Amino acid sequence: MSTSCPKIPTPHVDSITEWIYSSKTEHVNEVRLYKTKFWNILLTKSPPFLPLLFWPLIIYYLIISLTFIRFYWILIGFILWFPIEYLFHRFLFHLPVIGYHSQKFHFFLHGIHHVAPNDLWHVFSPIHELGIQALIVWIIFKIFQLPDPNALISGLLINYIRYDSIHYLIHAYSPAKISKLPLIGNYLRKCSIHHRQHHFSNPRKHFTISFISSFLD
Repeated sequence: MSTSCPKIPTPHVDSITEWIYSSKTEHVNEVRLYKTKFWNILLTKSPPFLPLLFWPLIIYYLIISLTFIRFYWILIGFILWFPIEYLFHRFLFHLPVIGYHSQKFHFFLHGIHHVAPNDLWHVFSPIHELGIQALIVWIIFKIFQLPDPNALISGLLINYIRYDSIHYLIHAYSPAKISKLPLIGNYLRKCSIHHRQHHFSNPRKHFTISFISSFLD
């Protein structure tokens, strides 16, 4: 696997997605969209410990305001993550490219991850991108006037941390190594094999990551 940056082809709507997902495209260890390392890290990358930063906020919120009703909405938020994981990956991260700007958006949002699947700093969404996604979900909750959007967001974040931790393990270790983890090793091995099919076999299928669903995939 190359350690150099890929030569991104001249933008053509008909070819860019084929280039990203083609098995003939050489996978690399890093993609740089900006000349300086600072802007690459700030705008396109995310440190592997990012999900851990949410735990203090979640724990604080649970300690100071947890009631039975709020726990119910947190649980609903936790469950809601599963369809959101699939829908975001299927229809946002793999949105159809219909023009130059959507092409750039697609590559910035998710195409980088497919070209450099072993770049662990591209496994997680950058903090600003993640914040925008969370804001969109929170606004949707507000529009539908759900009684406790903060509790729903907390439940989503708890499951998001679980999801991103699994996603990181899948890209950091082989299925054989993951299978050695106690209790959850066999489950993670199945998730790993499933997700690797998405990356290296058929990127237009296998959109679930932290769970496997024959109904969805």
